[in-house]
Amino acid sequence: MNTQPLKWLQRATDDLAVARLVLEEDYAAHACFLAQQCMEKSLKAFLLYKQNRYPRTHKLVDLLTVCRQLDNRWNDFFDDCIVVDQYYIPTRYPDAIPGGLPEGLPAAAEAAESIASAERLLQFAVTLIPAQ
Repeated sequence: MNTQPLKWLQRATDDLAVARLVLEEDYAAHACFLAQQCMEKSLKAFLLYKQNRYPRTHKLVDLLTVCRQLDNRWNDFFDDCIVVDQYYIPTRYPDAIPGGLPEGLPAAAEAAESIASAERLLQFAVTLIPAQ
C-alpha cells in the first residue's frame, strides 16, 4: 500500500492544529495561510491515493477540479476553496498582488471560517482514504 497519502493527511492535520494555535494568539493571517495549507495537502493526499500523482499547483480550486472529476462529492467544497484560495499569497508576502485582498489582511472571523472550511475538507478526505 502507498503510505504517501497518509503522510500528506498527517501534515494537513498538523497544519490545522497549528492554525488553531496561531489564531488563539491573534495571528489571523497566519491562521488563514495554514488553513490553506491544510486544504491543499488534503486534496493532494486524495489525488495521491486515487491516481498516485497531483498537479504541481497550490491553487485549491485547480486541485479540487481534479478531485471532482474522480468523485463528485467534492463539489460541496467549491465555495470554501474559492474563499480560502485568496489567502495563499497575500498572507505570506507584504508586497503581494495589489488588490489581492481589497479589505486588507483577514481578521479573526475570516480565519475562524477558513479553519472551519479546512477542518470539513480534511475530515472528508480522511473518510475517503483508508488508514491501512
